[in-house]
Amino acid sequence: MKTAIYIEAGLTQLVLTPENDFEKGVISQVEKREQEVSIYTGGFYKNQAGYIRQAVHNDDQDSLIIIMELKQMSRQLKHWWIKNN
Repeated sequence: MKTAIYIEAGLTQLVLTPENDFEKGVISQVEKREQEVSIYTGGFYKNQAGYIRQAVHNDDQDSLIIIMELKQMSRQLKHWWIKNN
C-alpha cells in the first residue's frame, strides 16, 4: 500500500492507496465504517530471542499505530491484544 502524509493549512491527511485486492478490501471496510479505529504511539524493539516485536506505549514511541478492528469484535479481545503486544 502506498502511503503519503499531506499537511497544509493546519490540516493533516494520511493518504492510503491500495495496490492489490486485499488492500482494496481493507480500504473498503474503512470507507463503510465497518471498523472501529484506535490510534496509539509505539514502536518496534528486539526481544531477548532476537525477534522484532511491535509494542504499543513503549519507551521508543517513534511510530503511530492505527488499529482497525471489525465492530463485531469484542472489546475484551482488543484489550488483550494491546496488553500482550
